[in-house]
Amino acid sequence: MAFTLPDDLAPEIYPLAWLVGTWRGYGILTYGQDVPEQAVYQEMTFDHDGGPYLRQTTTIWTVDATRSRDLDFETPGLQGACLLAPAQIWSTETTYWRAVGQEQPAAAQGEGARPAPAQGATLPADGPRPAAPGKPTEPAAPTGSTGTSVTPGPADSEDAPEGTRTGPLIPVTALELVSADPAGHVAVWEGWIRGPRAQVGTQAVGRTRTSAPVTEMTRMFGLVGGDLMWTQDMAAFGVQELRTYASGRLGRVEDPEDPATRPGSALPPLPATAPGASAPDAQAGAPTTPAAR
Repeated sequence: MAFTLPDDLAPEIYPLAWLVGTWRGYGILTYGQDVPEQAVYQEMTFDHDGGPYLRQTTTIWTVDATRSRDLDFETPGLQGACLLAPAQIWSTETTYWRAVGQEQPAAAQGEGARPAPAQGATLPADGPRPAAPGKPTEPAAPTGSTGTSVTPGPADSEDAPEGTRTGPLIPVTALELVSADPAGHVAVWEGWIRGPRAQVGTQAVGRTRTSAPVTEMTRMFGLVGGDLMWTQDMAAFGVQELRTYASGRLGRVEDPEDPATRPGSALPPLPATAPGASAPDAQAGAPTTPAAR
């Protein structure tokens, strides 16, 4: 599907244009004994108001294992979303992305042209853009309380359109991000975006007195076969080293109001007398961050 540059997008964030839109899909959460492995439904929206930044809104739901289907990471994001019945909100977050400069790769201008990487964010190798991060395609299959499984698939294939290793060098755009969640965490991130791949790491994480301890996070985003793949590592709950926390595969939604793109739309409907509903906007309960679980 051809991508059209969004209207009124500020030139400074053209390198981020491929992110703009609504994405829905599925993924995995896991973090030792604090977060049992489990399949989740995910939704991300990247929008703008004409200013030199993007706003990202991310919401993650647990799923009803009695209604949801088992998936593997070869399932396209939107198709997977339609086979999951969300149960309750697990976390929400709002993040602002800013592009703060652009440099040519070192192979074109010498090693001194490379911007300094953010903490936990490694710059891409010289040469053509690499394949989108493979980590989102290789999570462990969840075996948590939901009972719904997501089976890992193979690593990105060499013939993936976005993973081609031929063509001109693509500039590296430096990024600064600020994020906040309703469970009492704010974070400042730095990193880079290059073609359909981005990687960021926290420079500082602040929290309220009663929020769960989170000290560091890293995230990677990549476009693979038209789907948005992402992964997050973090150090939390007294753990000093970064550990895998979340991953996901999401498909772009052309019409967010189309019933066919809603989560659970491919599942048998609930009986008319059954309490509750599967749509995320029908779920009750206050959102929390995973660290608050």
